[in-house]
Formats: sequence, C-alpha cells, structure tokens
Amino acid sequence: MRSGDLGMTRRDVLKLGAAGMAAAGLGPLGCSRGDSKDQVAVSRPEELQKLDASDQYNLVNYTLNLHLFDTLVEMDESGKYVPSLAEAWETSPDGLAWTFKLRKGVKFHNGDRFTSKSVKFTLERMKDRKLARSNFWTELDTVDTPDDSTAIVRTLKPVGPMLANLITPTAMYSEKQAEKDGPTFYEKLIGTGPYKFVEWKKSEKFVMDLFPDHWRQPLPKIKQITYRPIMEDSTRMSDLRTGALAMADTVPPDQVKVLQGDDKLQVLRVMAWDQLYLGLKCDQSPFDKVEGRQALNYAIDRQGIVDKIMEGGRPASAIVPQGMIGYADNLKPYAYDPEKAKSLLAAAGWKGGKLRFIAPQGWYPKIKEVTEAIASQFKAVGMDTDLTVMEGAAFTKARGAGEYNIYITGGASWDPDTMLDQRVRNDIFKSGYKNQKVFDLILEGRTTVDQAKRGEIYKAAQDILYVEGPMAWLFQMEAIYGMKKSLKGFIAYPFKVWDLRKAEIV
Repeated sequence: MRSGDLGMTRRDVLKLGAAGMAAAGLGPLGCSRGDSKDQVAVSRPEELQKLDASDQYNLVNYTLNLHLFDTLVEMDESGKYVPSLAEAWETSPDGLAWTFKLRKGVKFHNGDRFTSKSVKFTLERMKDRKLARSNFWTELDTVDTPDDSTAIVRTLKPVGPMLANLITPTAMYSEKQAEKDGPTFYEKLIGTGPYKFVEWKKSEKFVMDLFPDHWRQPLPKIKQITYRPIMEDSTRMSDLRTGALAMADTVPPDQVKVLQGDDKLQVLRVMAWDQLYLGLKCDQSPFDKVEGRQALNYAIDRQGIVDKIMEGGRPASAIVPQGMIGYADNLKPYAYDPEKAKSLLAAAGWKGGKLRFIAPQGWYPKIKEVTEAIASQFKAVGMDTDLTVMEGAAFTKARGAGEYNIYITGGASWDPDTMLDQRVRNDIFKSGYKNQKVFDLILEGRTTVDQAKRGEIYKAAQDILYVEGPMAWLFQMEAIYGMKKSLKGFIAYPFKVWDLRKAEIV
C-alpha cells in the first residue's frame, strides 16, 4: 500500500481524511456556491446502472448502498467481519445453520421495523435466479424466524463465504414495503442506513440526506451527500481543484503529482483487492487451446505497464490478490517473452484474423492507454485486435452475452469466492472455459467453513488456472483518491468501496 508522499501506515492511510465543498446549489454544470460543513459532493467515473442492490455488480452501487442500507455484518478497514444489524452469530457444527441475533429498535426510512422477517424476505428473494446476486445464494434453503430478533439461515451445503456474502452485496429490505409496492419496491431505495435516498438524475447526480432515526449513534456529521458521475478525467480533476468536489475517485496516475502540489489537496493511494485482467473466449480460436491462452500471457509486458503507464501497483499472477485469503505466493507473473508467445500461438493453430477486444470507458485509470499498449503487444506476436472502449452499460451487456474474444475489467472483491465461483465455475461472462477439477476445487472451497482450509483449496485451484490461462492477470491496482484536507474520517476499504459515514469537515 502506498500513500503518495505522506509516509503513512496502513491504518493511517485507510482512515485519512479530506475536505469537501458543498453539494448544495450544484447546478447543471456542477458549480458550487461555497464551503459547507453539512454537504459534500463526490465523484467517480461510473454511472448507476440499476437501483436494485440484489441485481448488479457495480462499485458505485456498492458504495452508495453502504450509506443507504445496512447489512447483517460489515467488514472493517482491517478486513475483519464486525457486527451491524446482527449483533452476534454462530454456526451449527455441521455448518448448515447460521443463527443471527438481530439488533432491536432498528427502523427503515419509511418507519417500518427491521425484524427477522426482513432478513427472510431479503435472502429468500435471492432464489430468483434472474437476480445478478442470486449466484451468491445457490446453497440457500430457508430462513427461519423463531422471533423478531433471531434469524436462522439454513443452507443445503456448508457455505464458507457466508459472512462475505452478507456484506456489501446483501442490503436488507423491508418486507412490508415490498408487500405494498410489489415487484418494483426497490426503486424507492428504502433501507435502514444512516442516509436516505432523495433523488437520482441519470448522468447528473444522485443525492442522499441524513436519516435522523438511524440506530447508530452518534449520527454522521455530513447531512447531505451528492454523488456525481463524471466520466472525463480532466473534468473530474478540474472540479476537485476548483472546489466543486470534496473527493474524486479514480485519479489518473499522471495527475498525482499535480494534486500533491496543491496545498489544499492530498492524495490517498490504497493497494486494492482488485486486479485488472483479460477475460478470454475459451471456446473460440486461438483461446480454445491452452497454447493460445499461454501465448497471450507471454505477449504482455506487465512490468512495463505498471512502471510506465500506471506508475504504481504490482504485476499479478493469479485470481486472488495479495492481502486476501488464498493468495498464491508461489505463483509468479508470466514473463514478457514475445518469441515464446509467437511459438505457442503457432502451436495453437492460429490462422490470423481480428479478435474483438472490448473495454469499459472510465472504470479504471488509464484504461485507454493500457488497452492500446496491450493491443500493440498482441499485434507484435501476430494477434490483431479490434479494440473498442465502450460506455459502461454497453460493455456490461456485451461481456454478459459473451460477445468478445477478449475483455478487460477488474475484479474488486472481499473474498476469493466472489471471483472464483462467479467468473470461473459459474462462468457468468460466458468464457466457455471448462475444467471439472478446477470447478470441484472451487465448490469445495465454497462449502468449507474452516477458513485456513479454504485458503489451501483455492491455492490448488489457482495452480491449475495459472497453467491453463482462461484469464490473463495483469496487475493489482491502486485505488487513488484526490481529496480536500479539511474532511476527516474518510475511509477507503481495500475492496475499493469508500465510506463517508464517519467523515466530517473541520
């Protein structure tokens, strides 16, 4: 983890504060009328795609939902699971029942009481396989509600990542609101969090106000948060420097020194549990052969990209990032070896042609430069690509439909199962990769409650994936934030979600 030139410890970095200008009075052009201790505006280059917390994978939704909704448990900035709506929990000896003792006196924003019935509704709704997040709950059987403050989650198999599944992805909803509004209940964004939804103007702003009846005391000091999706790096950095933003997420690496030269700003760099990778269409040439996939891996100059384009981070070798359970420290990044790549590509029987290479606009710093560099390296070994940087929703649709030969994206997560089960075993992006031994190991890790054993199982799976290469891991990313100096208590979690619930302007 790095903190620019600040020389801070991990905990200092994660709790670093920054200042903000008022979100109040923001007009269509995002102009601010002045400082405020009550209101801040923040931004990252990502638009909300769906309002349903159970039906999306996007970081901006996770981040905003952290403020609007509570979950049964949370992960603190050190990576430890801590109580939230559940004050305590225990697992049965066979691992098939998790009993959660719920916090009493919790209200939803509409006044409904949070009870075990809310937990039952939220989790059992995940049996609808049309919901994106239902893949986290394939082993769910039922949720028993012996009383209002006890929920017993019963599963068909032991679930190793149970607590991980209950954090950011699983926002608690009111069953009474669902009964009242029907299948579109989620559009009102009624949770139990410290902030309540005010308005969403697509491509312009998302506003939330303090919820005065929140159970956690003291209440947050900031009374209103406005999120602005600003795709253009230059506009986002300009708004930060002029005071229209309190915090700008996804700072381009080449802007770090510029921001550090402004005595009103500071830069926070966090080595994230996120790695940029290439997903490959493993049922189409040349990636239907292991030699073709290995060729692609040898064609990439990871260290050069980290040093010359990203100016930070570390080359990656496997699906689990450093710092997370199951990290395979025995695996080293593929060497940059164009000649070996050419030889392997020939062995794969590659006949030439254009490969469709898709990338999401704005989701990651320097994505255009990174993908152009990689495309050039591919061309040098005989793989021509048609590179398209797409708007986020279009990219998500194309990736989900398997309409690519190569896609590039990250894998921000808080548990190995998030990536391994969803993107490898369940193949949600339709790569076509198949290896039953790998799938069996991933399922074994998913159904093992002992965390140390889970880690060893995931390492065994990664040993195979490293050789077979259905994904080409590029580098572990830094999350880079530019911030004002007068906002204290800003928290950046390693899974790239940020938190203003304990922040204040001084």
